Amino acid sequence: MLLEKLIYYFAQRLFKPLLLSRYLWFWTALLKVPLRCQPVLYKELAISLKKPCRLMALRYIHISCLWVLFIVGCCTWMNAAVAAETKTAEKNNPVKSVVLKNNTMLAKTASADGPETVGTTRGDFDRLTSLMETHQTPLSAYTPDWLNIGIEHRTRYEAYDNGFTRGIPGDNEQVHQRTRFLLEIKNILDPLQFTLELTDMRAPMAHHGQDRSNVFANHFDFTQLHLDLVTKDFLGTGHAAKLEVGRMVMDFGEGRLIAGHRWGTLTPTFDGVQLTLGSGDRGWGLRAFGTRPVNREPTQLDWNTPETYFSGIQVTNRDLRWANADVYSFQLLEGNDVRRRNIYTQGFRIFAKPEKGYMDYEIESMYQFGENDSVNYFAHRHHGEIGYSFKTKMPFRVVYPFDYSSGNSDPRKNFDFLYAKRRVEYGPTGILGVFFPSNIISPVGLRATLSPTPTVRLMMSHRAFWLADKRGSFVGSGLQDTTGRAGSFLGNLFDINLNWDPQTSYLRRMSLDVGFSHLFKGSYFDKVAQSPGSSGTSYGYTMLTFKF
Repeated sequence: MLLEKLIYYFAQRLFKPLLLSRYLWFWTALLKVPLRCQPVLYKELAISLKKPCRLMALRYIHISCLWVLFIVGCCTWMNAAVAAETKTAEKNNPVKSVVLKNNTMLAKTASADGPETVGTTRGDFDRLTSLMETHQTPLSAYTPDWLNIGIEHRTRYEAYDNGFTRGIPGDNEQVHQRTRFLLEIKNILDPLQFTLELTDMRAPMAHHGQDRSNVFANHFDFTQLHLDLVTKDFLGTGHAAKLEVGRMVMDFGEGRLIAGHRWGTLTPTFDGVQLTLGSGDRGWGLRAFGTRPVNREPTQLDWNTPETYFSGIQVTNRDLRWANADVYSFQLLEGNDVRRRNIYTQGFRIFAKPEKGYMDYEIESMYQFGENDSVNYFAHRHHGEIGYSFKTKMPFRVVYPFDYSSGNSDPRKNFDFLYAKRRVEYGPTGILGVFFPSNIISPVGLRATLSPTPTVRLMMSHRAFWLADKRGSFVGSGLQDTTGRAGSFLGNLFDINLNWDPQTSYLRRMSLDVGFSHLFKGSYFDKVAQSPGSSGTSYGYTMLTFKF
């Protein structure tokens, strides 16, 4: 009883603006009320909230409670298997797999004080594959060397008040769940390899139809299904090569045009062929692909769009520490009944990797031209950042970022960001996603990351945003003032995030991510037609990820 009162007290103080305290009370009460009495609890809570229509959502929360209890039970069972897993990992790959420090198992790839790549944060790129291939997942620790298996489940609760779009001007909340099953067969049918990934995405609690949207829901479908032809000496050149055929996910650079698994809910997939030459980590490298983007269906099997083609090529070089370079060219040809586009995107990226005691930088420029619904246009996007990693016991890095993406009063002439991710540079996505890299400029901002322990990482950022063209649309919000009288200042976004990735006992299977963001709305919201209001938007989330 005392613990319940303390939880409820702090919830009122911390999350009252987001109306989370009442839901937290429901969770704590539900777990100790007999099953036969729970309908009474549902009715009482509905009266207290004065929203009887949320009874169905509350039943979804009950189901989520049972899932959480099931997962906790699985983790408890996994604790008994950790000793065997440790012995297997040390026997198969004692150096590569784990590090023993103070009787605590620390996965090298998961350490928070490892070198941070430019423009990334935890959860922005796929880590399950690397953990699985180094036998740091329980299932892969028991499989033979030629078979890798990994399972990941992620549940995130998120909510915000005082919306920023014309469609949802008020509050919004969601429980989103993503489950991935990944299997790889390699080193037994050389030179062939096989990859299979099944993904299930659902929104069991959603108040604005997210559970029926293909952005948030995709029930049990194929994310990857491809056969690879691999060689370590391509045509006698001494360079490694891989040819992939089938359904795949792709990551290019920092994902500002093409990215796969991410912090948000959308994972673009492609059916086609991809050729990779060389290594992306050293020397010269080449990637070329020809694909058809896959249309996501919330409750049916996905299939590619026969009228749409996406292809491209990228050349990389990693010979110079202070000038790593990417040069690329992509084409999107879309000819369906909804949109007709023929877009060419060329660009380059130059960067230096962060190192303690040194400054680092990144410059990426993208130029786009073509046709959009029979309208010719030219657009461009630029990103730059300067960072410094301090020589401190606790890894600490500070970054100054700059972003510009062109816009126009005709939305068809805005920069098209294709299949990009945007968590780090534009704030949390999910149900929030305030800003998109289109018709936007952000010359003022700061991002800092601190790792007080090898398993804890704190990120804090602040950025100010303006419209690049004040007559253009505020992309993603449904707002636009074609006269330009509403101005261009959109506001300031403050974002703080804490990630805990424990590496002891069965907790190694779990990672916890909590965060808070606040949008201080600018003068644009005071003047634009159909404005959702000028009150600031507060957003909070809690995310648990389990890996098996």
